[in-house]
Amino acid sequence: MMLITQDLLIDITKDYINRLLRQNNDIVACYLTGSVLGDQAFIGGSTDIDLVVVHKEDPPAPREIRRVKSNISLDIVHHHQSLYTFHRRMRQDSWLGYALRNHDGIIYDTDHWLEYIQAGVDAQFDSPENTHARALKFADDARRYWFALDDDDETPFSDWLDLFFKSVDNACNAVAALSGPGLTQRRFLLDFPARAEAVNQMPLVGDLARLIGNDKISVDFYNQWRPVWETRLVECSQSPHCPPNLHKARKAYFLDCCDALAQSDNLFAVLWPMTVTWRQIAQCSHTELDEDDTTETEATTDWLNFASRIGFEPAHKTIKIRELGHFIEKIQNILEDYQREFGLL
Repeated sequence: MMLITQDLLIDITKDYINRLLRQNNDIVACYLTGSVLGDQAFIGGSTDIDLVVVHKEDPPAPREIRRVKSNISLDIVHHHQSLYTFHRRMRQDSWLGYALRNHDGIIYDTDHWLEYIQAGVDAQFDSPENTHARALKFADDARRYWFALDDDDETPFSDWLDLFFKSVDNACNAVAALSGPGLTQRRFLLDFPARAEAVNQMPLVGDLARLIGNDKISVDFYNQWRPVWETRLVECSQSPHCPPNLHKARKAYFLDCCDALAQSDNLFAVLWPMTVTWRQIAQCSHTELDEDDTTETEATTDWLNFASRIGFEPAHKTIKIRELGHFIEKIQNILEDYQREFGLL
């Protein structure tokens, strides 16, 4: 069996770019992002190659997935060049900002355009002002989603759960942004402890586990729900409304990853990729219904049953809102302490 290395993944990307350039003459630059540039690309033998392609004209689609092998896919984001007009603002972007700082990621660049953009983003990127601004964006979004949780009692519980986990996602990333880039789906719970430790807030790790029901995860629980989850993933991937994240070429990206985590000492980390994909599956299944149809789909029923097993019930909404509010308040205090430490108040 051929050994898949970082160099091979980059060569695969270059081959794709060369084919793309022969077909398209409006491409300005291409650059890699994500784990392929580091030493943790694979989990359970699966990975994706995150690639950004910048166009002079409007790209045909914002995102596309291409299969490389059963366990490897290309995750391609297409940008119009105008996105980079005010590129210095990306110093306050935890996603694109970090991606643009990595000079090893450049695959194609016309007239050193991308190098110029990178230089502008890199300058003062690590200043306390920009670091705090990146974290504050996440914290503000976390509070916005949290406020929406108590908006009315007619929101379907599956939609309420989506708001809840989006709030948690942003709250955790507010902490992560103080010491690095945003947390990715597969490594979210693997990497959060180090980010919490970086700001001397390790108790947040336990708070997060209890908040999202990770204290209820076991090997038996995973083995029980894994086949149900796989069935719904496959069904969703066959839908014309399937989001790119759940494209059929990414099946191993999630399943093999979580299998490996469950079989190691990292069982706790399976919950985040499972909840992210379950929510998208439920949303996809509703897209196929008529606009006014409020019927609960089978996929949504499975998601709600899964959520119930980790402690999420409609009757517990008030408690969960209060617990999440306390979690966000702690993070708000962390950001205020950061401001005081660096004289930003």
